[in-house]
Amino acid sequence: MKVIIANTFYYPAFDGGAEISVKLLAEGVLNEGNKVYVLTTGTANKVYRVNGVTVISVKQKNIHNSYNKSANKPKYLKVLWHLIDSCNIFYYFKVSAILNRIQPDLVHTNNIQGFSPFLWFIIKAKNIPLVHSMRDYYMLCHKCNMFNSGQNCQSLCTECKVTHNIKKSFLKYPDHFVGISNFILNKYKSFSSIPEESSSVIYNAIDARLIDDHDLPGAKLHFGYIGRVAKDKGVEYLVNELAMLTDKQKAEIKISFAGKGDPEFIEQLKIKLTGIEYNFLGVVPSQSFYKIIDVLIVPALWNEPFGRIVIESLAHAVPVCQSDRGGLKELYNPENSWIFSPEEKTLSKLLKNIIEDRQLVWEKKSKCALHLEKFSSSNYINNHLELYNKILFNKPSLNSKAGETPALLLETD
Repeated sequence: MKVIIANTFYYPAFDGGAEISVKLLAEGVLNEGNKVYVLTTGTANKVYRVNGVTVISVKQKNIHNSYNKSANKPKYLKVLWHLIDSCNIFYYFKVSAILNRIQPDLVHTNNIQGFSPFLWFIIKAKNIPLVHSMRDYYMLCHKCNMFNSGQNCQSLCTECKVTHNIKKSFLKYPDHFVGISNFILNKYKSFSSIPEESSSVIYNAIDARLIDDHDLPGAKLHFGYIGRVAKDKGVEYLVNELAMLTDKQKAEIKISFAGKGDPEFIEQLKIKLTGIEYNFLGVVPSQSFYKIIDVLIVPALWNEPFGRIVIESLAHAVPVCQSDRGGLKELYNPENSWIFSPEEKTLSKLLKNIIEDRQLVWEKKSKCALHLEKFSSSNYINNHLELYNKILFNKPSLNSKAGETPALLLETD
């Protein structure tokens, strides 16, 4: 089988869990004896290989490149960028040439911001079977998160209605939609007509082997947070809840934050953490981070489509204290985790119970491996291959042609 997997970013570019999942998928499908290409956006046209996977990077075709996130752009340019990105016809000849050269049996799109759903039109114009994985809320919300002013959006705002009305006409093109959780799949169904028989859920995956190489327990219970250090990720909420602990409880814990954050915001958090031993580590390897903590806290305020860090933490024998937002709820296991609704005084009450019953932490730690196999990479790959074969059986694609030369794919702009 010859497969093209498309995603906005790909290694070495990294934006979040989607890139980890897509790389795992591409390499897993390749290792099962298939030919795999990755189509991604970039700052230049180039072809390179990553662990045997041929990666085709196409320079973004819009008024500015989304790789340049640091630039302070006027609002009207941002609006124009999103309007073009709702139906970006400027990829037509480039992507058509790539599809003609490779002649894939199937194309699997993932995050497509930067390409736009017009990519689907190009693929289906060539009668190629098409699978799309919903890893964010891009087709509904131009910010991809359906989160605004500290609240989850229950409906589409005026701006998102404009872009959604353009994008939704393309939803007829994929042959099958994959949700990375029941939550995100049902969210899309609530706004769009997606047939039940053309959709399914395939959870993301990790290496399901249990890694328990922790340092010896310290005198203080060590909490941890990993991810972007920002308000919308619930970090300020977490710190506010920690500030509600008694002085005695504060003296019995410490907390480490791993990830990037605005320096000014971090300084504000430090003031609120007075009385608690804390450490802002910046970006660190996840394995070294899980090695030092006793409990991971996931304080998400927005509806996470999945929540990779939950299963990642469990795979490192670290129990999880997690929010119940979005797809996170589907990952909750009472034998090795705690769950809370991120409201005022809810998390602080739970943390007090955890601090006062340290033995329960070690009991949950001993059960972290339970049900991890459900999220194994082998299940993840097999589920996708079964889906690909099912679609190919029902909708045969164009015959594959051997002898393509990837290095020639990007000769023309």
